[in-house]
Amino acid sequence: MTNDLQVGQLRVSGIDVEIAGEADDLYFQQCVEEGKIFQPAVRVADLLLRDSPVILDIGASIGAVTAALAQRFPDGHVVAFEAAPSVHRSLRETIRRSVGATVSLQESGVGAQSGNMRFHEDGNGSGWGFLSEELGGVDVSVTTVDEAVSALELDRVDFIKIDVEGGELGVLQGASNTLLRDCPLLVFEVNVFCLWRYGRTLPQDLIAWVRDRYPYTAVIDSDAAITHIESDATVNHVLNLLGANPSVVDVVASHDPIDVTTQDLQTAR
Repeated sequence: MTNDLQVGQLRVSGIDVEIAGEADDLYFQQCVEEGKIFQPAVRVADLLLRDSPVILDIGASIGAVTAALAQRFPDGHVVAFEAAPSVHRSLRETIRRSVGATVSLQESGVGAQSGNMRFHEDGNGSGWGFLSEELGGVDVSVTTVDEAVSALELDRVDFIKIDVEGGELGVLQGASNTLLRDCPLLVFEVNVFCLWRYGRTLPQDLIAWVRDRYPYTAVIDSDAAITHIESDATVNHVLNLLGANPSVVDVVASHDPIDVTTQDLQTAR
């Protein structure tokens, strides 16, 4: 325990890290009790990124993915973005305990435009907060990917992970220049409920926006099975499965063929 924060061990897609969390943070407690979590972004990065990447972890929460990516790529640079004020103390401690890559922390939200927004902090823990003018909450600063990349003087971005409880399209829209300049590998969450309830976005619109800009896309489900999207029919199949069995999937987008199989992913579960 550190300054009344709790610290636990967690295996993130095969990588062992230390994470910090508040005693009443349900997400932190779930992670520690489970002892391991499958994070598609970490496994995809492990399989597809070259050494020394520049990585943006958008929606870092308490830092499990940040710490895992830093350890996996010790010569890289990870920039962690988190809007929730109640999470910042935990995230800072997780980053302090991380090993490997340089980690920069941006205590701000990320969206389509910079400015200030209301952030709704879920009372159950750090894993479920979201930007929402409608539902209200605390005032937080918001930046865009393009503005952050310029302010941090990043000469390239190789990988962007996005998990912002429904605001994924806004993050991507605010990254247009970076996507054009660097063609980074993307992994972002598709949570049908959060997309509509908090982001007022249909999942098919989010996927279509990305497919218009990336020639290769794939979907990874909670069982670590990967489905390569080859046509609108594949998208419809995935949406049908999500509609019939509500769950969360991650979408991978790349300018190179996504040479990843289900077996590759499941070896790190």
